[in-house]
Amino acid sequence: MGDKDKTKGKKKSPIRRLVKIVASLIALIPLAIFSIILACNVAVENVTSERIYNSIEEIPKRDVCVVLGTTPYKKGSKEGNPYFNFRIDAATKLYKAGKVKTIIVSGDSSRYYDETKMMRNALVKRGIPSRAIKLDTKGKGTFESMLQMKERFKLKEFTIVSQAFQNERAIFIANHYGLDAIGFNARDINIKKGYRVYFREVFARVKVFIDIIKAEK
Repeated sequence: MGDKDKTKGKKKSPIRRLVKIVASLIALIPLAIFSIILACNVAVENVTSERIYNSIEEIPKRDVCVVLGTTPYKKGSKEGNPYFNFRIDAATKLYKAGKVKTIIVSGDSSRYYDETKMMRNALVKRGIPSRAIKLDTKGKGTFESMLQMKERFKLKEFTIVSQAFQNERAIFIANHYGLDAIGFNARDINIKKGYRVYFREVFARVKVFIDIIKAEK
């Protein structure tokens, strides 16, 4: 009789109940994080899926294209960065096909190298006249680049040039701020070589929502 009373006492212990509740909540945290990441990524893709182009023939004409910045060299080496070269190639194709009249290169100029000047020089080497190129030196990130197009350049519509993953994110941001942006996909690299970039992009899409919330406070 006494043993049964002890067992009942343990089952009714408020501390035990609290521990179980806390343990259950902790177990739900990974699921909640996964759900948030998935929701952010799906939202970006759904909004932008019909505004992305791979074909130079099919993409509509726009007066301006914006090339999103990156360094011409891989981090920590002098080896060429394919993301940089492929974006420059894509912007060159747009211009020479008469799909755009002006190219804005948007990047970070605050480091020991200036992304915008490097992009401009690369475009000039490919035959783009320097008068057709404008520099946005305050594009430290995709979010900042899109705000620059709205606030500094006063654009209402334009084409974004980058790889598909970044184009989608940039178009989502532009769309949120009422800008009519489409994307022209630069050639990408396979997932084996670019897995770090793809992994980082998953979380970058969550950051988009954080940046928007911060900007609107």
